[in-house]
Amino acid sequence: MPIRDMKPHDLEEVINISQECFGKDAWSRKAFEREFQHPYSYRFVMEEEGKIVAYAVVWKIYDEAVLMSIAVKKELWGKGIGKSLMAFLVDHFKGKAKKFILDVRRSNLRAIRLYQSLGFKIIYERQGYYSDGESAFVMSLDLEEENGDKGQEVGAFDLRGKTLTKN
Repeated sequence: MPIRDMKPHDLEEVINISQECFGKDAWSRKAFEREFQHPYSYRFVMEEEGKIVAYAVVWKIYDEAVLMSIAVKKELWGKGIGKSLMAFLVDHFKGKAKKFILDVRRSNLRAIRLYQSLGFKIIYERQGYYSDGESAFVMSLDLEEENGDKGQEVGAFDLRGKTLTKN
């Protein structure tokens, strides 16, 4: 599936995907519009048959690429679209940044495992990061490392930090 720069005329589809995936935590139209004014903002969409199926926004600040938002249409989850988009982002920022940083809900095991499969490691936890009080794991990938390990495997956690499952 082709990946290209996001354009202002893409916002309707992008906002729909964001709202579908993030509900009340979705970015507003104004937030997406502001991204086009920031010189450090990189915006991408992935298309299938002319329709946007995923998007990503990354900030490049000094020597770090920071994933600000990424989403895939829910009906297409589990088909490798998110992994393909993330792999594109990692490749895109190699040579432009030293590290790639992202936040992910502690309960989002699907995303955590996807990021780990690309070499991201959990480096710390932000307590109460999301609007509902859930914590976030901060994950990092060294873009200069040739043969980095895949990070530690993560099981399902409850909010007290006890491992419930481990795969």
